[in-house]
Amino acid sequence: MSPIITHEDELELAKMEKELVSQFKKLAKAQSALIGSQKKYAENIAKMNNSRDILNRTFRDVLKQMQTLAREHRSNIKDEEVKLYKEIIQKNDDFIKGNNTYLNAIKDIAVQKEYLVQKKEEFVDALAEVADRRSNVIKKALDVEKAKNKLIDGDKLNILDQQLNDVQREFDRARDILLKKIYQFIEVRDEINALWIKLKDSITELN
Repeated sequence: MSPIITHEDELELAKMEKELVSQFKKLAKAQSALIGSQKKYAENIAKMNNSRDILNRTFRDVLKQMQTLAREHRSNIKDEEVKLYKEIIQKNDDFIKGNNTYLNAIKDIAVQKEYLVQKKEEFVDALAEVADRRSNVIKKALDVEKAKNKLIDGDKLNILDQQLNDVQREFDRARDILLKKIYQFIEVRDEINALWIKLKDSITELN
């Protein structure tokens, strides 16, 4: 036998929804801070890549000079040195290319995460609205129930019934908006999951 659902149970749900709103806001705040850190991380990677690119240009200048001197047997330049410098330059080129791909993937995630936070805030606002509307419906339903128990005038009861219908419609609209916001939130979250996979694929082993 199923337990009897009371108005108190529904009011408790509204209370729990408000607590959910509070926890969501805390998470959104923490995620915003993390996004800021990820952006800073991306900036540092970009700076490092720029430094590596400048280093590689200098490496090429040195290599060119070494190759010029290597034509003379008394230049103290070994073919092994030239070979090793070429390898270092190539590795740096590969690393810069890989890092740029990695950097772009991080930036994409950061941008999409900002959008996710926005969608989460819309979700939270809609949930808060539903919680408030739910409480209003229950309280108005209790008013109608009390009025019926008191056997008040029919016209007054009709007014209360109409008010209950009005708040019920407001709740239904709020719930429809909430469902829409939930689907939007899930869609963006799934897009971010795909970007994480892209980020993982962008990581190559570079020595």
